[in-house]
Amino acid sequence: MDTADLAARLACVRRTWTPQQRLHVGNVAWSHAHGDGSAAPDRTLAWCRPLLGFADIWLPASAEEPANASLHLSPRTMTPRQLVNALDELRQVAPRVSLEVPLQQTELIDALSARGFVESGGPWFAQLWRSLADLSDLEAHTVPDGYSIRAVRPDELAARVEVHRRCWDPARIRRMLGLPVTGDEGSSSYSIDRHLAVTATPVYRGELDMVAVAADGSLAAFGLGWLDAESGSVLFEPVGTGPHHAGRGLGRAVCAEILRAARDLGATQAVVGPRGDGGYPVPRRLYEGLRMREVAQVVRFATA
Repeated sequence: MDTADLAARLACVRRTWTPQQRLHVGNVAWSHAHGDGSAAPDRTLAWCRPLLGFADIWLPASAEEPANASLHLSPRTMTPRQLVNALDELRQVAPRVSLEVPLQQTELIDALSARGFVESGGPWFAQLWRSLADLSDLEAHTVPDGYSIRAVRPDELAARVEVHRRCWDPARIRRMLGLPVTGDEGSSSYSIDRHLAVTATPVYRGELDMVAVAADGSLAAFGLGWLDAESGSVLFEPVGTGPHHAGRGLGRAVCAEILRAARDLGATQAVVGPRGDGGYPVPRRLYEGLRMREVAQVVRFATA
């Protein structure tokens, strides 16, 4: 995806955004930079000009498995016929395909059902939201003794990358998910080059790239906020606390500071999409502690 494609996708998501929508401009930018470590898709699809919808498709290694797709189609800008035509084209590329959609987009759910998709179960994600009109409740989330929270500095590139790698170490994530650790997980793929790609996206704001600093000057936690000035919304993606600093409220304190900074930059609302099921409840509890409430459920559908 080149710069023009990214700009088109950002504009498309901005035109359609509601708090119930699966994608925010921050998700698009984060994915474009491969911040989450995902591979480049095998196929991409785009619908209409100006862009009204798009899909990334990862084809399976085995014919026994369905393809995986990241799909953005919005009933706010596409007619029912356009939705169905887009799904037909998707199924031509990947007859067996799995994707995630919000249950609250009922017109899209109807189109999926008409084209043979059924809810497939498994882990699902909650879309959480809050207003930034009154942030007085954040005063309760004080910074733990011995730490300070501020925006990352330009001279901290290596340290910023390293705290991300510690927080999102693959073996650590597997343990938090209750999965077996084999010793073959390797290290995080996040790198200086990848972080530079993140910061080069047009919606990155250094003021919303927050870190928690320990007494010895090392970075203990981080959180990245993505501001969409048009909708006045800020997204958390990602947030992490280092393993030796966990359980002290640093993640919540970092997010509280992002909310304050985003409000000062003009944001009026915040969203985040943690796991909604019980398989990994900690992130959801963190955000609900910031008075974020569920406004949508993003679930997986697949072709029958």
